[in-house]
Amino acid sequence: MADPLYTRLNATARRLISKYGKSAEIVRQVTSGPPHNPVVTETTYACKLADIGYSLTDRDASLILVGDKVGIISTDIAVVPQKSDKLRIDGIDYNLIDLEPLNPGGLTVIYEYHARA
Repeated sequence: MADPLYTRLNATARRLISKYGKSAEIVRQVTSGPPHNPVVTETTYACKLADIGYSLTDRDASLILVGDKVGIISTDIAVVPQKSDKLRIDGIDYNLIDLEPLNPGGLTVIYEYHARA
């Protein structure tokens, strides 16, 4: 059972991101059919995120480039995001460069992401 503190933190993060965050989509490609003729379908899942951004000092001597998106995704989504997914923000698809759950005490509170178009 999760610590009550982390449960409250998760609820607070969900509420604040829902209220102040922006709508986006997790885009997952699923391959089916025979290997010689696969069928790739795209499934989207609505999510809410907060684009944290980065400072110029974060970019200096780092892997963050101009145009990258850095932020957090609410756990109030139908799927667990994966690095192989794409993040659709304002109609633009971004590849997930890095995706890490923040899960103190075994309860995921938010997902931190770094994405690039």
